[in-house]
Amino acid sequence: RNGAEGVGLYRTEFLFMDRDALPTEEEQFAAYKAVAEACGSQAVIVRTMDIGGDKELPYMNFPKEENPFLGWRAIRIA
Repeated sequence: RNGAEGVGLYRTEFLFMDRDALPTEEEQFAAYKAVAEACGSQAVIVRTMDIGGDKELPYMNFPKEENPFLGWRAIRIA
């Protein structure tokens, strides 16, 4: 529609931010499906939830760590 050749990096953490609870499986499916359908045969690169180092979620109780970039990260619990 706007001349893009796909999605270079679809950041799934945006589905999890600015909320009070985790998105449901149905909400996630609908979001990913909408992106895939909008892009048709063009590539969509999906990055799984990247929360934990510099971004926190109020409903995820990560333990306090000396270096959160090396400890519990969202990908480890995805």
